[in-house]
Amino acid sequence: MQKTIVITGVFLTMFGLGFALSGFNVFAADVAGYADLSGADAVEMIKNEKDILILDVRSQGEFTGDLGHLKGARLVPADELGGRYAEIAAYKKKKVLVICRSGVRSRRASSSLVSNGFEHVYNIAPGMAGMNQVPGAPIER
Repeated sequence: MQKTIVITGVFLTMFGLGFALSGFNVFAADVAGYADLSGADAVEMIKNEKDILILDVRSQGEFTGDLGHLKGARLVPADELGGRYAEIAAYKKKKVLVICRSGVRSRRASSSLVSNGFEHVYNIAPGMAGMNQVPGAPIER
């Protein structure tokens, strides 16, 4: 019995460590109903998908500031999102990529979108700070 517990513990530790090292937060994504994307995966999705919404939840000043914004992004500040779902309702069954400066506000916004019926939500985990380091990222300033 004790041997089984030890083996199970080792397996679970390795499983969790593997996901942590890969940079994919499977636990938060599974619980919240959205998926975290790396910067490179976000660039690929933006390049290859036709009808997606890139939702930037930063302030107007951040959107037009030094970090720029992703080409084609729609600005809906996080503190306004709750009152503006009707504006983006056409994307409830389509892919929605959510971004902020560092990934904190976009995680909350992603969770809120899922709670409000959006089915394919992706949080761009590194935020705009990280996207500025990703080769080929479609950034406008």
